[in-house]
Amino acid sequence: MKSSRLCPDSPSRFRPRNPQRAPRRAGGFTLIEVMVVLVIVSIIGIGSYSLLETFFTTDRVLNARADEMRQLSMAMYRLDDDLRQFTPRPVKNGYSGYEPAFKGVTNEFEFTRLGAANLTGDPRGNLQRLHYGIGYPDEDDDRFDSLEDDDTVLLLRSRWRVLDRGPDSEAVVEPVLDDIVELNVRYFDRDTRVWLSQWPPVSSATTPGAVDLRLPQAVEVTLVTRTGGEMRRLFSLPEFNASSAASGASSGGASGGGSNGGDQSSGGSNGGAGGNSGGTDGNAGGEGGERQ
Repeated sequence: MKSSRLCPDSPSRFRPRNPQRAPRRAGGFTLIEVMVVLVIVSIIGIGSYSLLETFFTTDRVLNARADEMRQLSMAMYRLDDDLRQFTPRPVKNGYSGYEPAFKGVTNEFEFTRLGAANLTGDPRGNLQRLHYGIGYPDEDDDRFDSLEDDDTVLLLRSRWRVLDRGPDSEAVVEPVLDDIVELNVRYFDRDTRVWLSQWPPVSSATTPGAVDLRLPQAVEVTLVTRTGGEMRRLFSLPEFNASSAASGASSGGASGGGSNGGDQSSGGSNGGAGGNSGGTDGNAGGEGGERQ
C-alpha cells in the first residue's frame, strides 16, 4: 500500500504559504494623515491672515490719525497767525452801526487783523475782518459728502472783501477743519482776571452807540473732534496803548462812511472816488493803533 504522504522533494500543485513573507503594501498617504496635514495648514493660514489683517488695519488707522493731526495743526497755526496780526480797529456793519475790534461768544468770534494780501497793488489798506465759527458745508461741495448723515460740523473761516461792510456785503467762507463735534471759546479779562464766555462783557459800562474799546488779554479755543478727542489752545493777543487804540478807532470810524459809500455806488466818478479815498483813510486810521 502506497503511503499518501508526499515526498518533500516531489513537486506539488499546492505549496504552503511562507509565514515569514510580509504582505505587499500600497504606496501613498492614508485619509487620516491627509486630514491632519489639512488641519495644520489651515491653522497656519488663519493665523497668518489674522496677523496681516491686523498689520494693515493698524497702518490705516495710524495714517488716518497722522493726517488728522496734520490738519488740526494747520488749522491751529492759521488761527494763531490771524490772532497775532490782530489790530484794534472797529468796523461799521451794514446797519449804520459799529462792531468792536474784537467780539465773540462761546462758539464763534470776530476780529480785525493786519496783513491782508494785496496782489493787484490797488490803493487800499491792508486790514481785513475775519470770523471763525462752526457750520455745515454747502450742498454743492462734494468734499464733505460723508458728513451729511453725521453729527459733525466744520470749522469755518469767513472774510470780507471790504472792511466797513454795507448791506450787500457778503463774506467769503472757507472750511478750515472738518469732523468737528464742538467748539468752545473763552475770553480772559485783564481787569477782573476771570474767564468770560462773551466779549465784550455783558456788564460793559459804555454809553449807547459807543464802541467798546476794551480787548481780552487771551483767548482760549477748545476743539472737540470726532476721532481726535479734545484739543485746547491758548492764544495771547497783542497789547495796545489805550490812547492809540482810541485814536485809531475814532479816525477809522469817521472815515468808514466814505468806504461804504464807495462800495455801494455803482456809477458816478464822485461816488467811486469818495469810496476809494474813504476806504484808504479808514484803513490807515485803523493802523494807527501801535503795539507795545
